[in-house]
Amino acid sequence: MIRKTMAIATAAGAAVVIAILGNQAPQAQETPAVQTEPRVLTPGDRLSAEDINLIEQPGRYGLGSDLRGSRYAIVDGHLVRIDPQTMELQSILRKDSVAFD
Repeated sequence: MIRKTMAIATAAGAAVVIAILGNQAPQAQETPAVQTEPRVLTPGDRLSAEDINLIEQPGRYGLGSDLRGSRYAIVDGHLVRIDPQTMELQSILRKDSVAFD
């Protein structure tokens, strides 16, 4: 009787180990990040207010004061000048810029 119980326990333990090592159940797959093309900015583009990070301290970026009729801003990692009234992109000054303020 003891041998039969030990044989059953051994078989059950082996089944658990085999199930763990050979788990063929579908596993959760990581969803790959969607690669989106960077937006191409062109002078004359109309931008939405949500896309624009206005620069309050131009000196931190090595710039002088804002030019009349424009404001400096960061848009999609670009340092740009925009018309604050129309949100029109006037010029792209630099790429790979980070907003400090």
